[in-house]
Amino acid sequence: MTEEATTPSPDESTPSWYIDEGVAGVGERPAWLNEKFKSAADLAKSYHELEKKVGTAPDEYDFSKSKFLDGDYVPMQEFMQLAKDKRVPKEVMDKMIDSVDKYMDEFTIDYSEEAKKLGDNAKERLTTLDNWAKANMSEDSYHALTSNLKSANAIKALEELRSKMMSNATLVPNGNDSSAHNVQSLEDVREEISNNLDKYKTDEKYRKEVRGRLELAAKNTNYVDKSGA
Repeated sequence: MTEEATTPSPDESTPSWYIDEGVAGVGERPAWLNEKFKSAADLAKSYHELEKKVGTAPDEYDFSKSKFLDGDYVPMQEFMQLAKDKRVPKEVMDKMIDSVDKYMDEFTIDYSEEAKKLGDNAKERLTTLDNWAKANMSEDSYHALTSNLKSANAIKALEELRSKMMSNATLVPNGNDSSAHNVQSLEDVREEISNNLDKYKTDEKYRKEVRGRLELAAKNTNYVDKSGA
């Protein structure tokens, strides 16, 4: 009796999956190996290509070079965690930090440049304004004002206001403690005279008033004026 040749069934001749090209897998196709992948190696390659496209999030993002962004600030920490979750590459975050710094630089005041606009006597002008503000304002108002004086134009505006207030000032009676904060310094009165020299020379009433303020300022500073002004 002749033995008949048998043809293997498809299930027996063709592996249901491969580990790599030409390397058959054993048993049923694993659940994690999608039908569109012939082998586990194909799946690994596809994942690697996807990772390159999506990007790999670093362990940490570096905010140390930023002049404005604080990496320890809680909302910034939350932002970095979101970036990691979304797999934002480090180079993307670095570019964002650099762009924010450049943007903020455009709106940052260069105080040395503003001082140049005030001239060579900028320091003296600022000192005069500071002394005047301290003498005529409450502590809260003083800090609110000075913290917002950030440009040469703002300084000039306050100087103009101060000059007009000084021109309209009236002599404070001696001993009137309730008005003591309005007493001008010698420097203030002399600057007023300098700014209103023509009026001082021609207006006797104004000249008398200013001299009275000079005397009062001298008493408050224990200064004896020997100039005969």
